[in-house]
Amino acid sequence: MADDRRNPRVWGNLLLLRHGESTANEVNRFAGEVDAPLTELGQAQARVAASKWFGGDVDRVYVSPLRRTRETADILMEGVGLTDSASPEVIFDDRLRERRFGDFTLGNKTALQRRFGLLSYERVLYHSSGHRPGAEPFVAFRERILDFLKSEVYPALCLGKRILIVGHKYVIELLSRLVLRLPDAKGHDLRLPNAAVIRGSHLARYVGRESPVRNRLNDWIVVNHAAVLSAAALIGLLFQAADAVVAPPRWVLLLLLGIAAAISLARVSLSSPPGSIGAPLVSSVRLFLRFMLLPWVVTLGLTSLWPVGAMAWSDYLMAIGLLLAAPSAVTAVVLSRTSGGMILPTALAVLVSTAMSLANTVALLAYFGQADLMFQASLFVVVSSGSLLLPLLVAQVARRRYPVVVAKAAEDHGAWAVLALALFVVLSFQQIPLNSFYPGGIVALALGVALRFLALTLSRQSSLYGVDDYFSMGYPNIFLVIVLAGLMGNETLLNIATWFLVPMFVFTPMDDVLIKRMLRSQSRLGLFCYLNIEGDAPGWSKDPVAVPARQAEQEI
Repeated sequence: MADDRRNPRVWGNLLLLRHGESTANEVNRFAGEVDAPLTELGQAQARVAASKWFGGDVDRVYVSPLRRTRETADILMEGVGLTDSASPEVIFDDRLRERRFGDFTLGNKTALQRRFGLLSYERVLYHSSGHRPGAEPFVAFRERILDFLKSEVYPALCLGKRILIVGHKYVIELLSRLVLRLPDAKGHDLRLPNAAVIRGSHLARYVGRESPVRNRLNDWIVVNHAAVLSAAALIGLLFQAADAVVAPPRWVLLLLLGIAAAISLARVSLSSPPGSIGAPLVSSVRLFLRFMLLPWVVTLGLTSLWPVGAMAWSDYLMAIGLLLAAPSAVTAVVLSRTSGGMILPTALAVLVSTAMSLANTVALLAYFGQADLMFQASLFVVVSSGSLLLPLLVAQVARRRYPVVVAKAAEDHGAWAVLALALFVVLSFQQIPLNSFYPGGIVALALGVALRFLALTLSRQSSLYGVDDYFSMGYPNIFLVIVLAGLMGNETLLNIATWFLVPMFVFTPMDDVLIKRMLRSQSRLGLFCYLNIEGDAPGWSKDPVAVPARQAEQEI
């Protein structure tokens, strides 16, 4: 076997296929041996795989017995229209089960990367030196996959059989390295796409294309997005201080915002999850309190102290009201994904709050006696459409038409969304004078801290959707307000909104502290229901009474 390990005549008859997107993949969590089913996108991905695969050429199909792989194989076989007599032999092999991840099970991948660091995180998944409590040791995992390769796959390939393996990400990545005789030390994330058929003869090209340095850099930017965006604010201020100002057209800022939104929203399905936990995905009452009632309570309260007619404060009062009425930011979707939220509730909250904010913004502009009210209202509609609704439409249409390609691109290009926002931040800080920090920056800092605690108060803290509530209500779409303020020519609003970018990202460590209690109180049963998971994984129960709380994080 070793002599023929790279022989294309042998391995050219091997086809590898990762299952379609599962409910755990959708919310960026490890499934392992937990039996997560396919999502609607995962089913569509499997149908695309079937349309590109001529099943009559395959003699034998090996399938992991877990639900997501069985469903993928079923769709594959139905899609190619094979009769029972023409169907290849289908074998369910327990050795193809995904690895057991122990206390990483159903953990948020990005949150774990941030907690442990990228290299330590990869060591747990790909090297024998890394291990987590309750996880299948890497050596044992490697041995069972190697045994399957030696005893089943290789003998069949030597007989001229064509083999299709329907498996899991870490199983197929390990199979790829074993076929190519790569040492364990070379193991890293290969960004294996869902439902993309990879031929054995193309493995070297595929593995060589997935640069570990590039992939880690992409992950680092996503994991450390707050640091990247904070650095962008500093760079913008330095350009301003050095009088090296670049004044881009407004459409450039809008384009950057649209790119970031499209990439972020391409990861999100707007379809309801298959499971039900007895609670609405979005709390309309809380959104009404946050985006409709709160701006008026604060505005009327402040104007009772400083009447609108007092010109020294009038613009600041209007700016505060408009900032509070600004809809939830697409940034909240990214934060939800990287912090353990369910993501879909956040995306829906962005849409609902945008609809609420349209009427509220126009009413606030009228209250402050703004001229050209219809023009400004039209600007809000145009900017909202360009920065959110149009990217959302493009992302959702692309997901339906190209489910495999778009899911892969969204996963690979998450860093570009962060970098687009970073460039937006750099350019934004060059539009305001440094001396606007007082009082504009002070007001922005106070609002940034106050909104976090307000969002915590309004969140359903004991709910599975608590994290989504927090980010939806704590991160207003300052990017949209900055574009709108520039188009309106409102200097005060532009100054305060731009300075708000500082607490929005510099204070993100506060988010980790505030949402920790929500994550601890999440019901495992609720999570299993949301993901439509039936039964338990070996050694990991959805019953919090049956299994003690996950062990405290240990140094890897």
